[in-house]
Amino acid sequence: MNIGTKANKTPVAAGYHEAQLKRQIGYLERSCGDFDRGDHDEAIRIAVTLRVLLHDTNNSTSLLTHLGIKNTIEYVDTGIYRPLLDAALAEWAKQNSSGLSVVSRTASDVGLVELGDAGAGRVGWFAPLRLQRFAQGTPSYNACPRISDFDFWWRSPLVEASLGKRFSRWDLVNIMANQDGGAHVDQVGLDADYQDLMVDFLGVGMAHGVDLHFENLPESLHNVPKALHNVAFASVRQIAFELMVSLRRREWVRQTSGIFAFSEPFRDINLPEPPHRPMLEPQSIVLGKYI
Repeated sequence: MNIGTKANKTPVAAGYHEAQLKRQIGYLERSCGDFDRGDHDEAIRIAVTLRVLLHDTNNSTSLLTHLGIKNTIEYVDTGIYRPLLDAALAEWAKQNSSGLSVVSRTASDVGLVELGDAGAGRVGWFAPLRLQRFAQGTPSYNACPRISDFDFWWRSPLVEASLGKRFSRWDLVNIMANQDGGAHVDQVGLDADYQDLMVDFLGVGMAHGVDLHFENLPESLHNVPKALHNVAFASVRQIAFELMVSLRRREWVRQTSGIFAFSEPFRDINLPEPPHRPMLEPQSIVLGKYI
């Protein structure tokens, strides 16, 4: 029989898939660590590992399906979804002012990323790497599921580009792994909408720092520097964060037979320290405009 063919396969030993899970999580942790230290191209390898863990086809089975746990996990969901946000904003407007309505929407309202300090007075799009991203009671908080089943978490569109195209977690992982050099480099080319997202700064321009003064404002606000970093890559980093926390959460509950309260800390789960300072409040004078 030929090496590497189906006919040459032999049954795996007991514990094989559990060992593979430990190996794949190790890959994910190392790639995420490199990403957080500034090697953002690691997002491609993160996507490949996510695909191994999660994606089922007619010809291949994901590792979590082999283990029989993919559809039993409660997936930590830090995303903001457009339909949920629209409903939350409408309810907020109804409660706070009679006749008030929301008339504008931007791509940066939804998705998985946030603005952070990128150094030298610049801002960039980062993976939040936090469980609670928003103040309780705000429309964004009310639009964040916090826990989702697999199909909703994996397939629901949530990352939005400036031109209005929306990407699910699976869309981003699939394109990175199958077209953008993860497992394959596509001969024809990349998905056109994905290429647009790769250079999309979501219409945000901002400068910050102690040296900003009103008398020094540029003649045109269009000179404000664009937000840095790759929204697609940062989104995949956040997807990895969500999955790793979901798996560790499941293991903690399984071992302790405990009742998990989402607002409580994860006892033995070391959450990563975000490699950025979120731009939740202005530092000195902040100058910004949607461009």
